[in-house]
Amino acid sequence: MLKTDKAQQFILDTERVRWSAGIDKTGPVVVLFVGIHGNEAAGIAAVDRIAQTLNREPGKLRGSVYAITGNLGALVQGVRYIDADLNRIWEMYNTRKDFSRMNGAKQPAEFSESLGIKKAIEQILARHEKSASDFIFADLHTTSSQSCAFLLLNDTLANRAIARKFPLPQILGIEENIQGTLLSYVNNLGYRALGFEAGAHYDDLSVKRSEAFLWLLLHYTGILELNGQEINEFEKMIQAQAGVPDTYYEILHHKLVDDPEKFEMMSGFENFDQIEKDTPLAYEEGRLIKAPISGRIFMPLYQKKGHDGFLIIREVSEFWLELSSYFRNSFVHTLLKYLPGVTVASRQSFEVDLRIARFLVKDIFHLLGYRVTEKDEYMLICYKR
Repeated sequence: MLKTDKAQQFILDTERVRWSAGIDKTGPVVVLFVGIHGNEAAGIAAVDRIAQTLNREPGKLRGSVYAITGNLGALVQGVRYIDADLNRIWEMYNTRKDFSRMNGAKQPAEFSESLGIKKAIEQILARHEKSASDFIFADLHTTSSQSCAFLLLNDTLANRAIARKFPLPQILGIEENIQGTLLSYVNNLGYRALGFEAGAHYDDLSVKRSEAFLWLLLHYTGILELNGQEINEFEKMIQAQAGVPDTYYEILHHKLVDDPEKFEMMSGFENFDQIEKDTPLAYEEGRLIKAPISGRIFMPLYQKKGHDGFLIIREVSEFWLELSSYFRNSFVHTLLKYLPGVTVASRQSFEVDLRIARFLVKDIFHLLGYRVTEKDEYMLICYKR
């Protein structure tokens, strides 16, 4: 049992919380998620390596670290998930699709897994909410294709601030295309969160990159201090490969797959490969799928679980990023309701009728820090991040 405070005992599920350190100290708190997909164990191996080192030097930490294990059942079987993707269900709470509304026998295995993770998060926040100087969450993953390391983040200025410390390609606004992620759930709680993708599932390099990322994360959050040589070594380990600028990228196209058993990505594509419009990319039910636009291929699907066939991304200009940083803290938000086709949906959101507002709608709302999703063919919903 861990030490207690006067209010209540602080007891963590030791199966779910794989590692914790420095939990009785004030300062920053880093919460890591590993094994959210059961065939992605690189993050677990990396956490175990760091834990082994830091457990010998407990006084080195100036904050708290927790590593939460994700899909325990899928990890045992070595599969991405059992019944439902654990990293796609986090926006179902309090909706018609909420798994808690189902009878026990119909609930996917991942529902109970999500409750275990949610409980661990709530325990950690309750423990540190009055004493922590900062919270940062990081979700560690790998990909089914060969890849350099990269970061995924919901496009908030707070997320950008921590992400830019890493010499990595950074994908903005992933939550608009891949919904129900754990990162979005954490962001909606009001905390910063990053997704780190280390490389291919079973590549030893993915473990080394994950470990290097974690050391740098602990350093950049102030939990421990690395020397200059260590920083250089770890940055070199994770930095993007030649031909892949370590800048921000936006998603231009998302190919959704109804049945992954009937989808076959053509071999040889790696993350960030440049492609031209009409490049043959995959077959779906025997039908050839070509690139609808030019850009860079992103997260091509080379496994038979998952519904994200591939995405196409492009670099975001530094000018646009600087402009968005300026406008997000400006009075311009108060003027949006006066634009043609725009109506106020709630304190944090607008609805936009595309039959009236036809030009640069997504660009304008992205500039001001809104998440844009489709309500139907003619209507967009824009949420303030």
